[in-house]
Amino acid sequence: MSETYVCARCQEAVERDFEVRSIIRTCSECGENGRFLHRSLVESLSAIAAENRPDGWDQMTLDERFEAALKEGLITVTRT
Repeated sequence: MSETYVCARCQEAVERDFEVRSIIRTCSECGENGRFLHRSLVESLSAIAAENRPDGWDQMTLDERFEAALKEGLITVTRT
């Protein structure tokens, strides 16, 4: 079963046959080398209520949002 990962910069999606929190690769869409977050993490970021989001949220890349949300305690990531 394949898993979906989303480019932190342009939100292009790629499929891979393994499940981890994120992967590092060069995006074929925007050309940036960086983090692709697992789809479930992107969904958890989208679920954060607008009034709880840190200042500058809309200007942040997905990986910056992920790090800010973790730091602010807006999401938790557990190890399974």
